Amino acid sequence: MIDNYVNNISRKLVDRFPTELPPYGITRYGIKFIVSNILPIMLLLLVGLMFNIYNNVLISILSFSALRLSSGGYHSKYPEICLIYSSILILTIATFGNLFEGIEWIFSIAALILVTIFAPSNIENQTKILSKYFIYLKYIAILTVLVGALIRDPIISCSMFAQSLLLIRLKGGDRNE
Repeated sequence: MIDNYVNNISRKLVDRFPTELPPYGITRYGIKFIVSNILPIMLLLLVGLMFNIYNNVLISILSFSALRLSSGGYHSKYPEICLIYSSILILTIATFGNLFEGIEWIFSIAALILVTIFAPSNIENQTKILSKYFIYLKYIAILTVLVGALIRDPIISCSMFAQSLLLIRLKGGDRNE
């Protein structure tokens, strides 16, 4: 659904403004980035404003995304499903994460263990980084979780724990080394 929308709007824009816009592929990439990343983040922040949890939503997005960048994780076949699940996850953590204040260290330790074992996960077709450098992604992911643990915020700990759960491959696959 998102791909069809992006394809149609990109084609119409490039056809209508052929000299003003870059070629179709570049235009499509930019529009897909906006639709898949910028709009959902803006909507999440708007919901956060409406329900007076803006700061928690922002913290959850940033900490989840920071770990996701270096650790990888599960990718749905359909971007729509990924957007829905991620949005629900972030809003849930932003709403209920503070209930875990005082025990956030448990989530941080669990996230650290999972990241140490499984990161990076499922990034082979998602990045141009050569596989020989994946070990550095693991180190960055571990450092990210450690910094999050030092901050001692339940929203950060829960967000990183949730992201670390997405590193576990449920259908088997190659062993992480």
